[in-house]
Amino acid sequence: MYERYEIRVRGFLGPLLRMALRDLRCRTLPSQSTIRGRLSDADLERLLTRLDDSGVQVVCLSRVGAGSSVTDGVPATGPDTRSDLSRTSWRLGDGA
Repeated sequence: MYERYEIRVRGFLGPLLRMALRDLRCRTLPSQSTIRGRLSDADLERLLTRLDDSGVQVVCLSRVGAGSSVTDGVPATGPDTRSDLSRTSWRLGDGA
């Protein structure tokens, strides 16, 4: 089953990594980047492994619901850009 996820990472995603993630939506914020998309459990595990192997630090991983509000200050342009962090959120380093 596919779920909608938002992954926040520290810093900027370079052009090669963004190209490798072309099926997902990437946004750059001042000190973080977000990666959003619909992923199966296996796809999510592969993506997290790829990010780790690339030296990208994951700050927050959230499963988000359809039809909810935007979390990164970027205006929503369609259903895939909307998220709801109230369903599931996991942050590194917060004891979770």
